[in-house]
Amino acid sequence: MLAPCIKIVTNDPCTPITLIWPPRVVLLEVCTAVPEPLDALIMTLGFEPGPLIRAAASYSLKPGASIVVLTPSFKDDRAERAYLELKKICDVLFKDAEVSVQRIEVDLSDFSTAVKQVRKLFATLADRRVAICFTGGMRALCMATYTAYLTIEWRYPPSLEVHLEGRAERIPIPPVHEILKPHVTEERLAVLKLLSEHGSLSMGDIASLMQKDRSTVYRQISSLIRMRLVDQRGRLYELTDLGRMLV
Repeated sequence: MLAPCIKIVTNDPCTPITLIWPPRVVLLEVCTAVPEPLDALIMTLGFEPGPLIRAAASYSLKPGASIVVLTPSFKDDRAERAYLELKKICDVLFKDAEVSVQRIEVDLSDFSTAVKQVRKLFATLADRRVAICFTGGMRALCMATYTAYLTIEWRYPPSLEVHLEGRAERIPIPPVHEILKPHVTEERLAVLKLLSEHGSLSMGDIASLMQKDRSTVYRQISSLIRMRLVDQRGRLYELTDLGRMLV
């Protein structure tokens, strides 16, 4: 017996979306589902609901999973309508799976602040199965989201994809975060966390707090300065804006 289909027509200029029912195994006819069901689906909000609905319908979600929509903190009527339409459709698609839909407003007045805000969300999902979909929205929001993704040590590499504007197509993004792992070692990250907690510290302070000899700490600090993650001001060291994004 063939599974019944549902056709959803939105204001998106792309072709209507055909979904296969039931919702816990909802798939786009033209897409392949990820092997494992997701704990969370992260999407960026644009002005059209179509890309978000296609993304939500393309993944298998665990019961109790979350759909998180990232949006700029300032209001836009078009984005508001897109979110409400997405939520209405998801309430129908996932009503038996207890999938929640929530919106997080990201402050884009400062890029470092935006990255830290998104990173805080991602840190809670670092050991979960996650997909991140750039389904529209402001460039600054997408850049902050991608930068935050790069700073997390994920247990399971997230599935990343970009939805092409004006086309019912998407392209996958490789796990670029893996490239960064050799550069920010555990010891260097420990130094960054100390500076984040205490503000400014001397070499002796860092060595004492880490219970390491000064020569070891000096090597780590020197590397972090070359990476532009730490600044030196006299005898004290402090995080740069780039360093603050990592902790």
